[in-house]
Amino acid sequence: MDEQTLRNLLNLESEKSIDRIQIFDEIDSTNSESLRQIRSGNTENRVVVASSQTAGRGRRGRQWLSPKNAGIYLSLTRRFSMEANALQALSLVTAISVLEALRELGAQGLQLKWPNDVLFEKKKLAGILLELQQKEASRFVVFGIGVNVELSAGSQERIDRPVTDLNSIINELPSRAILLAALLNHLCRNLGRYENSGFSSFEERWNSLDCYRMIDIEIQNGESRLIGKSLGVDSEGSLRLQTANGIQSINGGEVFPSLRPLSE
Repeated sequence: MDEQTLRNLLNLESEKSIDRIQIFDEIDSTNSESLRQIRSGNTENRVVVASSQTAGRGRRGRQWLSPKNAGIYLSLTRRFSMEANALQALSLVTAISVLEALRELGAQGLQLKWPNDVLFEKKKLAGILLELQQKEASRFVVFGIGVNVELSAGSQERIDRPVTDLNSIINELPSRAILLAALLNHLCRNLGRYENSGFSSFEERWNSLDCYRMIDIEIQNGESRLIGKSLGVDSEGSLRLQTANGIQSINGGEVFPSLRPLSE
């Protein structure tokens, strides 16, 4: 796959908003490369794609296993004019975009896990890592997306949580270029929508796809743990949690199904 093949599959909105596409056979991390580009003064809206990563990164310092051609490893750099606190819901918008793209290509039964995982039957199919970078007066967000496409049994055993891949849930895998273009088309469209109207236009969509909504969960954030019933997200993208002490808004942490009852 080359840049022109991918560009030919982009819609007008994506084509206009992406200045450059870089395609690597192997790289340490597409997010790390994107951050290096910003720091060196290359501040175009750009896409970095790799067939494999030697140091792929996930949320909360985890490794993202990235065998050659076993997944999509993609980073989109985009400049934003809004304040940093207005960007917190972007991870949710990205997850919605990934789910919509994969569903368009035939993956049914997908759900979301706050704040940005795409699941199939509670197994992780795709993950997202967003990183903010300030460069002089400009603010950039790097949208890192990893999608498991065709993981070997050995690769799946090396991952410390239940995972699945696209090959297991659709009849025919799309080409790498078609998959990348679908992800970028949905993401660029939804980012434009977010810049115009904020997260409120996505709130209902997220809540309809949240696999833990109205279920007792546990939020782990560092050493702290909080148990409650998930009430879905609000118009800012915060998770609303019904606890024994009332409803709380959660802006960070990791969600797990609760094995303990909510205290009265």
